[in-house]
Amino acid sequence: MLYSRFQPTVFASAALLSVTILAAPKAHAQTVSADASVTFALPAQPLGQALNELARQANMQLLVRPALVAGKKAPAVNGRMTSAQALERVLEGSGLSAEREGGTVIIKAAAPRSPQAADSVLPAVTVSTARNDPVAEALNPKTTVGSKIPMTAREIPQSVSVIPQERIQEQHFDSLKEAMNYAPGVTVFQSDSSRTQYYSRGFPIGSFLIDGTPTIFNNSMSSSATTFSPDLALYENVELLTGPSGLFNGFGSPGGAINLVRKHAQKEFSATAELTGGTRGNGGAMIDVGGPLNAAGTLRGRAVASYTGADGVQDGTWSRSKVLYGTLEADVTDTTLVRAGISYQDRTTTDPWLWPVYTNGTHGDLPVNHYYGAGWNRDRYTSTDVFAEIHQKLTGGWTAKAVFDYQYDRSSILQSNIAGGIDPTTYIGNMAATNNHASESKFNFDLSAAGPYKLFGRTHQAVVGVNYAKMNDMNRQNFGPDGDDFFIEPVDVRSIDYPLPNWLNLPTDTDVLHTYSRQFGFYGQTRISITDPLTLIVGGRVSWYQSKLSPDSIFNYDGYTPYSLNNSGKFTGYAGLVYDINSHYSVYASYTSIFQPQDDTLTADGKMIKPITGDQYEAGIKGEFMGGRLNTSLAVFQINQKNRAATDPDNPNFSIALGSARSRGFEVTGNGEVLPGWRMFASYTYTDAQLLDQESSDSIASPFGSIAPKHTVKLWTSYQFPNVLHGLTIGGGLTAYSPTTAIRYGITVNQGTYAVADASISYAFTRKTSLSLNANNLFNRDYFGAAYARGLQRTLLLTLRTGF
Repeated sequence: MLYSRFQPTVFASAALLSVTILAAPKAHAQTVSADASVTFALPAQPLGQALNELARQANMQLLVRPALVAGKKAPAVNGRMTSAQALERVLEGSGLSAEREGGTVIIKAAAPRSPQAADSVLPAVTVSTARNDPVAEALNPKTTVGSKIPMTAREIPQSVSVIPQERIQEQHFDSLKEAMNYAPGVTVFQSDSSRTQYYSRGFPIGSFLIDGTPTIFNNSMSSSATTFSPDLALYENVELLTGPSGLFNGFGSPGGAINLVRKHAQKEFSATAELTGGTRGNGGAMIDVGGPLNAAGTLRGRAVASYTGADGVQDGTWSRSKVLYGTLEADVTDTTLVRAGISYQDRTTTDPWLWPVYTNGTHGDLPVNHYYGAGWNRDRYTSTDVFAEIHQKLTGGWTAKAVFDYQYDRSSILQSNIAGGIDPTTYIGNMAATNNHASESKFNFDLSAAGPYKLFGRTHQAVVGVNYAKMNDMNRQNFGPDGDDFFIEPVDVRSIDYPLPNWLNLPTDTDVLHTYSRQFGFYGQTRISITDPLTLIVGGRVSWYQSKLSPDSIFNYDGYTPYSLNNSGKFTGYAGLVYDINSHYSVYASYTSIFQPQDDTLTADGKMIKPITGDQYEAGIKGEFMGGRLNTSLAVFQINQKNRAATDPDNPNFSIALGSARSRGFEVTGNGEVLPGWRMFASYTYTDAQLLDQESSDSIASPFGSIAPKHTVKLWTSYQFPNVLHGLTIGGGLTAYSPTTAIRYGITVNQGTYAVADASISYAFTRKTSLSLNANNLFNRDYFGAAYARGLQRTLLLTLRTGF
């Protein structure tokens, strides 16, 4: 018999020792498989009492015969882990094992002592293995950013990292920009208040993927609606690959690739809600609901709605972000999964683009919170994404995946900001206005198949695929009267009076440009198992790229000339070796490459300049401990870039592909659980990036001085208390950078070494309800990120999360 679900007890009759709890989990197939992780606080005590307390803390129903636990002791078990892992530790050395039967966990002898005992003891069962450890999967999940096949970091011969959902919540990352601030080796370059670029190892991260599918990224900072930082409400994890990523993604910059992993429909019902409030106008709400939609569970759905708002650095400025997301997935057959969904993001901000600077390159006594723009500033960015996927299991262990994705982005920019330096004596500077409207539609298709094959008596893996991407971009730029395109007016920045200009929208002062880009490519990769510990990875891709500019026949103020340019049959290579020293350490070496079309740069004969090419040599050692709960890595790298545009000495108005650059350095990382309850995510990156000739330029990248600090340190650590304080978690971290330099309007601006500290404290009242307080820029450090955009001041955020 079982006692009341609201009164956990030990029933020590001749029949069973019964431990009951608040609710019973659903049945699992003959295993104590782990669900969500829980913070346990179990002192060393008699085994029966330990099982009773474990069942209460884990919210599980557990049955055991009194004779099996009589006289036995259980060790102390403290820290955050799954119920299966806690149970395994409690039973360690007891000669007992566990299994699920229906909604109940049965404790039994590990092996029968006689045939008669065997009749009354259920078959032995193994608790979840370390490689299936949900805590390890939550902290260091397998990724697809470096391969189409989900793999651990040790299996990929490049530097990869993941910012999982647990960290997104713990550090309260609302946007990709906030998450990338803590990504190893990444510099967040806030080119203006609305738009963000990301750099790694001195080069832009120009490859963006969603659920492993690459998308064309618009490099035009003046028109693209995709350069703002997307909201993370609809994403589960953020994956980062540093270094060239041309094999699966096609063209791009050698900085790396970012993969955003969408939230998918769950097999069991789950609903969470989140409410946030804080200083500097911060506030928001989010609800996330999903689960099966029919009795069989073959049709599932999930929906997310989110709203966030905050004040800017300057008085009277603000930003607002709205997100809607819905997805459905269906098991059409036992081997076919279909997934589809739609998302919508809307972000509006009123901040001026650029922060004013004195003509001597300093910020002097300019007040931090003063507003340096006009009251009519409005920048708005919207993005709608529709997608569908088909996953098909094939014979021989192979699987195929087809992905269709359509994205439509729009931007509307009505902007006033100080253009140029301010006289430090008179406080007079020039105010300028921008009126720009852009839209872009992007279609992406990716078809791939992956699976094992046998050769020379060993089993290997292969991936083959094809992808296609195209983008249509329309940009409308309105100018002022001839000779004063941006309505430049001198103003006193202490008291700005700058009325809304009158744009006439006439053919004589308006540009309307249509840009078409498309890419097509075949790719393949194989992982050859040379010996048990040694794996050779080789791959290649052949790409075709086309870019076409079509100025409007009437609205063409600047007299743009149409062109159509092509790169055909461009080969991208990949090679790597991974050697497993033992169960914990692997050493690796790799060569990767990528190319980047320069479709806005022409030679004297009117052809598109050769693509920028980049390749990387990387070697390192990776460690994996406690079944993947803790990962470490040490990597050394060198990136070489060629064909950067340089001025043609014989035709100064045109370019030739002569420029080159190089970046070299090393990176050390450690991510995961150091001890039960203590988690740490740390990295140090040294980067030496420089041009190898002074004539070299790059319209895609910013100067190395602002995007590649030599030293970058990032740290976040948290501790979940055991015993009576088991619901309490504290965390803290910092990001630190060595000096950087930026050039704005010909004025050199320097930012010295600085560090920004963050902290958090949270308390879990139950497994599903918690209250957390986050402090960002805890010591209110005044700084300019990448020597360009002023950092946010200290902000406090209070967040209530609950589940249903």
